[in-house]
Amino acid sequence: MNEKKIILVDGNNFFASCEQVFDASLRNKPLCILSNNDGCIIARSNEAKRLGIKMGMPYFMAKKEFPNAIYKSSNFTLYHEMSQRMMQLLSKYSDLIDIYSIDEAFLDITGMDKIFKKSYQNLIKEIKQDIEKNIGLSVSIGLAPTAILAKTANHIAKKSAGVYIIEKNMISNELQNLPVEEIWGVGKNIARKLRSYGIFYGIDILKKEDNFYRTILGKKGLELKYELMGESVIPITGIIQKPKSIQRTRAFPEFSANKEYIKTEIMLHLHNLCKKLRSNNLETGAISVMLRTKDFKIVYFGDSVLNPTNSELTLSEIVNKLFNIIYKEGIVYRSAGIWASNLVDIQKQQLSLFERNEDKKNKKISEVIDKLESKYGKGTLSIGRTGLKSIMEKHKYKSTLNTNATDKRS
Repeated sequence: MNEKKIILVDGNNFFASCEQVFDASLRNKPLCILSNNDGCIIARSNEAKRLGIKMGMPYFMAKKEFPNAIYKSSNFTLYHEMSQRMMQLLSKYSDLIDIYSIDEAFLDITGMDKIFKKSYQNLIKEIKQDIEKNIGLSVSIGLAPTAILAKTANHIAKKSAGVYIIEKNMISNELQNLPVEEIWGVGKNIARKLRSYGIFYGIDILKKEDNFYRTILGKKGLELKYELMGESVIPITGIIQKPKSIQRTRAFPEFSANKEYIKTEIMLHLHNLCKKLRSNNLETGAISVMLRTKDFKIVYFGDSVLNPTNSELTLSEIVNKLFNIIYKEGIVYRSAGIWASNLVDIQKQQLSLFERNEDKKNKKISEVIDKLESKYGKGTLSIGRTGLKSIMEKHKYKSTLNTNATDKRS
């Protein structure tokens, strides 16, 4: 059996890099990306790191101590789009790809050296160059016989040339001085337990018998040992785990009590949430709306959906009703959110005998909206009161539209 070849591709300073791709003036500058409410720093460029700006540092402190750095509010729509581009590009190198986070993916590239007719070393260099040339993002790639070792190799790659390989005959040397708390999957509690048994470094994990891990840490502990030995027991399947719920929330740029403004924000969330549902072939059986007041009090209300759907045109009626229940005149709000639950897989769902013709038409309209946004850019359309009818007519799409239309967002 061929030795597995697992790689972990990880974006460097991902949020900051995304901003720099679309704004060349930010490149080679000390750039910091702020959290949803601009409360603290969640990403930094290399230049910002060299200044000494710390991850999680409160914005007001960073601004005072490092006034020459550039601070930008986060743009998660942009980051998700860039992530999707990167993952789509990676998929041409292997069907076995597991997306671990917005900027990380594991790929099983076993045997791909023969398909691409080049060594694994040159193949991962090609993958890195492909991403950087065609997407503009800087990435690091670690290659090893297992997922856990690939994570370790990636960590080393970030500090070196951007790519690093751990061969099976290198494992003992790589684990010799690797503290257990720096091993992927070993949290504080497990690290504390391991240290209590005299296990301080990765190499120490290999010295204990299997029964020790079965007794002390169970199956996960045994998997950890074998992965560190170079035996792949955490498979890269390529199977996408669909979410059990989806939510969209965001703080307002400024606190507001304006009813129409807040409703517009919620409808934007609804549109983005429904796009997420459609991209996963899911429909929602329940929808909830949330408002957070200026003093951080949360109010929310939810309702079931008679016929599960992923159309914002159908759901907007329910969302409007929920919004009117929780919104109070004179109250100042700082953020709004919406989430879908009781999700059903379209491919596994039984056809409803009671689906209204209007619901069917709304689903078709939603598909058209997706196509328009794919052509003209995300955010071109959002749920509102006017606008969709003229846009649909302009592109010669006929539909039955009433007051639940869409506005073009500036």
